[in-house]
Amino acid sequence: MAPREKKEDLLIINRRTGKALQCAGTENGNVVEQAAVTGSDAQLWTPVKVGRSAVKLLNKQSGKVLDVMHGSTEAGAWAQVWDDVADGGSQLWQLKGTVTYKKLINVQSGKVLDIVDMRDDDGAPAQLWEDVDGAGQQWKLVEPQAEAQAQAEPAPKRRGRKPKAAEAEAALGAEKQPEPVPEPAPARQSRKPAAKKTPAKRGRKPKTQA
Repeated sequence: MAPREKKEDLLIINRRTGKALQCAGTENGNVVEQAAVTGSDAQLWTPVKVGRSAVKLLNKQSGKVLDVMHGSTEAGAWAQVWDDVADGGSQLWQLKGTVTYKKLINVQSGKVLDIVDMRDDDGAPAQLWEDVDGAGQQWKLVEPQAEAQAQAEPAPKRRGRKPKAAEAEAALGAEKQPEPVPEPAPARQSRKPAAKKTPAKRGRKPKTQA
C-alpha cells in the first residue's frame, strides 16, 4: 500500500439536510447514517490520503473506515464501517467538487455517497447512488470548532441607508395631506346695456273730408 498522509478530524455535513455523517456503532458492519450535528467522536472522520487521488475516511469513535456493505457496487448499497484492509477498493473515496462542497465518489463502484430516499430525519442511512446534480450528494468537510462557531454566530443585520436631508423632507412631505386648492371665483359677467327704445313717431291724423 502506498504511504498514507493523516489529516485532522472533520465533520462531514450533508448540504441538503445540514446533518452530519456518523457511525451508528463500533463493530464491523455498523451502519453509517446522518444525524444532527453534535461534534461527537461518532461524527468525526480523519481523511487519510492513499496514493495520489484517493482517501480513506477513518472514524474516530470506532477506529474503522467508511466502507460499502458486502463491497457492493450497486446503487442503493448502504454505507458501513469496517476494519481498514490493504486492498479494499470499496474503502477508497475521491473527494471532488468545490472548495466548500464535495462529492464522495467510491473508487470501486464509481458511485457517490447519498442519503436513502432523500430522507431528512436522524438515522437515515447513507448509500451509494448514481452521480446526479443534487444537493443530497454534496458534503461539507469542516472542522468541528469552525462549524460550532458558524452555528453560534447570529445572522448579520441588514443596515438600511439613512435618507439624506432632501429625501427625508420629501418623505415627510409625502405623509402630509395635500392642502385643498381653493376654487377659482366665478368670472363676473358684464351686463349688456339695455337697448334704448326708439320713441314711436306720432303722425298727424289726416282730416276727414266732409
